[in-house]
Amino acid sequence: MIYNYLYGSFANGGRALSDENMSFAPPGAPEDNSELGQARRLFDQGLLEQCRTKVAKYWLENTYDQEAVRLFAELVRELGREEIAVKLDNFAKKLDAIAPYKNHQEIFEAGYALVEICQHELAAMLLKELHRELPDDPLVNYELGFSLMSLKRFKEARKYFAQAANLKDDFDALLNLCVCETLERNCEGARRLITEMSSLANSDEEKTELVHRKLVLARLESLDGKKQLNNRDWLYALYGTILLRPDIKPQELKDDITQIASMLVILRGLLAGLSIETEAVEYYSLRSRPITNALSQLMEVTYDAYRGPHRPDQVMLLMCWTTDILGPHGAFIENSLKRSLFAYSLSPVEPLPLVPDIIGCLAHDIVMPWEGADQSNKDVSAITEQIYARACDLESDPSLLRETQEAVEYYVGKRRLLVLGNAEAFPNRPEYTAELPNLEQP
Repeated sequence: MIYNYLYGSFANGGRALSDENMSFAPPGAPEDNSELGQARRLFDQGLLEQCRTKVAKYWLENTYDQEAVRLFAELVRELGREEIAVKLDNFAKKLDAIAPYKNHQEIFEAGYALVEICQHELAAMLLKELHRELPDDPLVNYELGFSLMSLKRFKEARKYFAQAANLKDDFDALLNLCVCETLERNCEGARRLITEMSSLANSDEEKTELVHRKLVLARLESLDGKKQLNNRDWLYALYGTILLRPDIKPQELKDDITQIASMLVILRGLLAGLSIETEAVEYYSLRSRPITNALSQLMEVTYDAYRGPHRPDQVMLLMCWTTDILGPHGAFIENSLKRSLFAYSLSPVEPLPLVPDIIGCLAHDIVMPWEGADQSNKDVSAITEQIYARACDLESDPSLLRETQEAVEYYVGKRRLLVLGNAEAFPNRPEYTAELPNLEQP
């Protein structure tokens, strides 16, 4: 199912160098400048992300190259995913120069393992090879469709999900086909699939997913008049969540005090415009304490550390970014009647166990002003006061007043389908699965 992401990351991968993990060519031997030779040197230097990029590019162009598969297995093993590395090693051992594609089980297990660590382009490559041999296998069709959907190639993914569903009445295949139809804005197709899914939804989880797809369709249909949807539209349609500033692209974000202060000004104005009461604000971790403190002063309410799901006050929980959420964290998934969740930023590529009620911005990587390499030299209290003072200065800024009014006007007519302040209608928060279809990458 689209909500069952198993993901790992190569980002910031590295290891300490020693004589034991360095490889050296024999004296006088010419340096191997092939693509794999360069990838191997990056691996030996502990530059794992750079190695992954290079070896993945080579592997995509040389599907059955044993050395590429083996090096990728070493890389995965170095990152602590032994079970994935074993499957890739098994695939490499069974490769046959004459008929490599005949090892169906090994190809499938390698492809599925790559799905688990979100290497979807490589997974799709292997699964497409297998699909040529086993075009009527429902599991191959499903996993290939999943990989393509994860790459945001929704039109291509649809045909494989459809084939999987035709071969076997499968709720998950229909669910993901419905997701693809939704992301292609084919409301009629999504509606038809919801009807088909209704007869197959047996478990509580499947029934919850069915309800969610109906809500998504209702929100999407309310946007029929718009020719092109932006990120604010998609976050509303898919999750019922609020995006404060839809026009800021991740690569344009400046992580400075003015940026944070202006976001808090818009947040306060939106809450007032939607008549959402907030008696206190909480921070989830010390990383988000300064921004919470500044907001509490701006809103003239108390602030405190997170006190669990049963706090009696109308409270807003703040995070710097939603990747702070690890978990399943039932306390968050349980949408209590008195708690809402605001995240300053949301990673557009990492799935989460839930989506916040309000998102400040979409960003790939943000370092807050009180963090970074020299954070020990920073006066966090002084930075907090600077954010608050800057927010006070910006309260009458015409451009921010206009942005705030636009946000209120956009969401006020959508209150019934927003998660914010609507816990009785949404007893479970939807999961964020990084499926925004039109997000511009940096």
